[in-house]
Amino acid sequence: MNIMDMLLQLDETKLVKPKKQVEMKRLSEILGDKVVFNVEAITPDKMSEIQDMSIDYEKESVNLEELQVMTVIEGTKEPNFKSKELMDKFKVYTPKDLVKKLLLPGEIISLYNMIGELSGFNGETVEEVKN
Repeated sequence: MNIMDMLLQLDETKLVKPKKQVEMKRLSEILGDKVVFNVEAITPDKMSEIQDMSIDYEKESVNLEELQVMTVIEGTKEPNFKSKELMDKFKVYTPKDLVKKLLLPGEIISLYNMIGELSGFNGETVEEVKN
């Protein structure tokens, strides 16, 4: 069977985004209970949107902090960093401000990397075929 036939037989419902639960150890210690975030891969369209929003046109470069924070916002499903209730509780006006208020820089980078891995940026998604 060739690759085209195999793809034509693929059940589309099996094309789900990878997901993972991760414990936020510092927040767990603070609250005295396990704090688990639900993260998942982001779509190519969402990644493109995040990259576009992260371009610093004055410096002609990507604002890495913006890229990381926006990826965390879009790839974290629970808690919902877009929640008005959470933003009101922590007296912030944007999801970006909420992420920066709740998380340390290393935690943001760790979540960014985890979401990146789920989205296929781990270098293990394709393998060269040796004949």
